[in-house]
Amino acid sequence: MENVLNLPKLVLLLVSLKILVVRAIPQSVLLPPAVATINVNNSTAPSTRFGEHEYAYVSSWPILARKLGSVSAVAIDGTGNIAIFHRASHVWTLNSFDSENRYQEATGGPIAESTVLTFRSNDGALLKEWGANIFYMPHGLTIDHEQNYWLTDVALHQVFKFDLDHSTTEPVLTLGTRFEPGNDMYHYCKPTSVAVLKSGEFFVADGYCNGRIVKYTAEGLPIMSWGRNSFVLTRTFTLPPGPVPESFFAIPHALTLANDRALLCVADREQGRIQCFHTGNGTFHSQYSSPEMIGSRLFSVKYIATDGGLLYTINGPQFELNAKPVGGYIIEMSSGSVVGRFQPNNTKHAFSNPHELAVTDDGSDVYVAELDPQMVHKFRRITRATSNPGEHTSSSDTYATRVNGHLVANGMSSVMTAGSIGIFSIVSSIIVTSLLVILMARVVCFRSGQGSSRLDEVPLRSMTLDEA
Repeated sequence: MENVLNLPKLVLLLVSLKILVVRAIPQSVLLPPAVATINVNNSTAPSTRFGEHEYAYVSSWPILARKLGSVSAVAIDGTGNIAIFHRASHVWTLNSFDSENRYQEATGGPIAESTVLTFRSNDGALLKEWGANIFYMPHGLTIDHEQNYWLTDVALHQVFKFDLDHSTTEPVLTLGTRFEPGNDMYHYCKPTSVAVLKSGEFFVADGYCNGRIVKYTAEGLPIMSWGRNSFVLTRTFTLPPGPVPESFFAIPHALTLANDRALLCVADREQGRIQCFHTGNGTFHSQYSSPEMIGSRLFSVKYIATDGGLLYTINGPQFELNAKPVGGYIIEMSSGSVVGRFQPNNTKHAFSNPHELAVTDDGSDVYVAELDPQMVHKFRRITRATSNPGEHTSSSDTYATRVNGHLVANGMSSVMTAGSIGIFSIVSSIIVTSLLVILMARVVCFRSGQGSSRLDEVPLRSMTLDEA
């Protein structure tokens, strides 16, 4: 009878066990997914995934008899030809600007040589050139869906839009005031890059001093801005102590649009991260960074919609003890995994100071503009047969999900997803319920029997979740 009276204690123990199991599940995992998503996976993905995005270096491209200056930008036009923006004989040094960011070499005149050159993609032959006697310190080049050329000049503190069918000497739109840095909606301070929506609205990364993004109407009227610096960079771009918060930039250096996601992604150079924002209102969406793999500096980013959405990026020289190798990386946007890399395969053409990149829409070719050595690199994707498509996803992928403003690191190999949590809860409920039924049946048996059996003579086998 004493053992029968202990049954309620056993029932209470089992119920408590179920409650403990449910409470053991992290509450952050049970929350619905937040809008902001991922940081780059620092683990090495399987070779099958890297094989899908493997590139070979194309030497002797482009074909050009004369020497280029520092190549600050590269872009692909609507016919697939490759345009570059270079500085010719002008060099950006620590003495190029004063403490108020005013260009100190304006009296030397603009660059006398052509600064914009267009090459045929397949053989690198020079097709056309223009841009002489206009620019002082070229930086960004964007070719929009209507084949307008958008160029930024950090010395002039200006942004230019050229319609080549109209003129290669007179821009159809000029923003900013010549040689005059500023921080209102009609002045820039060393603008770096432009991105243009299909609607004609566009974004300017106003870059080295103001650290902000400005959105404009198609006519060039300011709509909004975000990310103005809450800190001051030194002339050598040294950051103050502490992290730079989200939606702020330590040099927004390059822009790319993910039109299918309605996102604008920004290469936040001195923070070594990519930040993405909603194109409609500029609110923060997601962030990608990998100090362990890519490092602390990140110079450019380009998005392509193939393979579920990929971000191509390049880091640059890093002045620290644990500096990462300079190279190109391909990030899968949905998971944050690095799924490919690209870099020259010989020391003669090794990356030193890559500054900007361009990628074809299908990801077949990648072009990288280099400041020093002064050149353009080309890479072509290697096509290989995939033996097992099921191996595309790695079980070791890791990412960080932002929940209610907090990063919660998740390793998919060790942390349960929402689906597995549901299954686990159902299985545990079935097990506990079954045990309760068995125990209640024994209670009935004891009450109807002759009492010759003792509960401690029929030991209850312990069942673990692994055995269920």
